[in-house]
Amino acid sequence: MQTELKKREGKKRKSFATWFEDTGVTYAMLLPNFIMFLVFTLYPMLWTMRFMFYKYDGILLAKFIGLDNFIRAFQDVYWWNSVLNTLKIAGMKLVIEIPLALILAVILNQKLRGRGLFRGVFFLPTVISMATISLAFSFMFSPYNGIVNNLLKELGIISQNISFLEKPTSAFFTVVIISVWSVFGQNMLLILSGLVNIPEELNESAALDGANKIQIFWHITIPMIMPLFKVILMLAIIGSLGIFDPVYLITNGGPQRATEVMALNIYNYYFSTSGSAGQYGYGAALSFLSSIIICLVTIVYNWIQKKCE
Repeated sequence: MQTELKKREGKKRKSFATWFEDTGVTYAMLLPNFIMFLVFTLYPMLWTMRFMFYKYDGILLAKFIGLDNFIRAFQDVYWWNSVLNTLKIAGMKLVIEIPLALILAVILNQKLRGRGLFRGVFFLPTVISMATISLAFSFMFSPYNGIVNNLLKELGIISQNISFLEKPTSAFFTVVIISVWSVFGQNMLLILSGLVNIPEELNESAALDGANKIQIFWHITIPMIMPLFKVILMLAIIGSLGIFDPVYLITNGGPQRATEVMALNIYNYYFSTSGSAGQYGYGAALSFLSSIIICLVTIVYNWIQKKCE
């Protein structure tokens, strides 16, 4: 009897050790990140969401007002202007950023001298802080001895310096350029990681069958990297809709709110710069609406993606 009990205990210990070796280690490695997610992401989100239905300035007691914050949001012209600006900036950014990343990835996947150096150079903006990038671009586009103005004058395109950041249209395009420059290297490397995993035998076989480089690109390269490309595009869409840093650091939403985006609009209600108290309740409602908008755009993207398959 004792022998049987010892055997059962040994099996239990062995089964637990096997489980821990196969699965437990994985959960143990995920646990710190899960705790960080609960403490620094989920809890702040729930804490913020509860104020959607309150009027709260961060000082006085919160006052329950029901759906008034959402009614105000749907009537807020400035909020919907920031939504439109966000969609426009995201759309223009993606139209430039993704093709540029794809073209550079294809070029740097070839056997070129110094391609490692070029990969590092193009990826460099990704690791530089946005504050540094914004400061550099503000000097470049400065109306007084800015590199861009000097170059345009040397080429004879303009005769007088242009205040790029003081005009709505030029400020808008400046934000787009900065946003593209700061992240296209990351997408380039992600696409490049997919290109290097394509077997060279496929390209060689297609070339032997008479396919040219363009045909190989469209019929072999694109289909092979498409699963990865879809994920990259979705992450780029989400990141573009959450744009904040370059707008805040370069234009602060100006001029005339031409570059104000959703994140900046919400930020201004939480951290008022006019000296008045914050509007946490209204800011929480706008945060929820911005999340809904991003989710809807992502759902539409996934629906279009499935339709195109």
